Amino acid sequence: MGIQHMSIEDVLVNYEPLVKKQIQALGIYKNKEDFYQLGMIGLWEAYMRFDEKQGTFPSFAKRTVRGKMLTQLSKDVQLEMGSVAFTEEMEEVIADTRIDDPLERELVLSYCQGLSKKQLTWVIQSIIENKKLKEIAKDEGVSVERVKSWRKRALKKILKNYEKIHGQSFL
Repeated sequence: MGIQHMSIEDVLVNYEPLVKKQIQALGIYKNKEDFYQLGMIGLWEAYMRFDEKQGTFPSFAKRTVRGKMLTQLSKDVQLEMGSVAFTEEMEEVIADTRIDDPLERELVLSYCQGLSKKQLTWVIQSIIENKKLKEIAKDEGVSVERVKSWRKRALKKILKNYEKIHGQSFL
């Protein structure tokens, strides 16, 4: 039976585990009930907007629910930290990136306040673009050791930002 033959009530009941799984996958521990409600709204929106040309309903619903949650997480991070002011240099580096999910990129970058251009380069190329240290070093025309130093300093700053936002140590 296709999704178009299911009632919204059936969809909400049958796909509720998808919402709970996304809460768990995103590591949400604060305001779980709010994110649960947001996920259920995402399911309803997916049901209303779904077109079989977009693929299967479960994958469309997952993207919709996850997207709503990532958007809210990003807003929460910005509210807790204050708006992240990117310098022109940072914007140049960011504009060059290619990532499938801009909401995930935005969430990662929301923890990057205070990073230098080179540290941000490491974040984008390593975390977002999934490049190895050697590839980054080659692209940037520096040694692997130099990239490791960018990584070390970037991770320290990111962990401090995480602690500021969430009020707890990451480790």
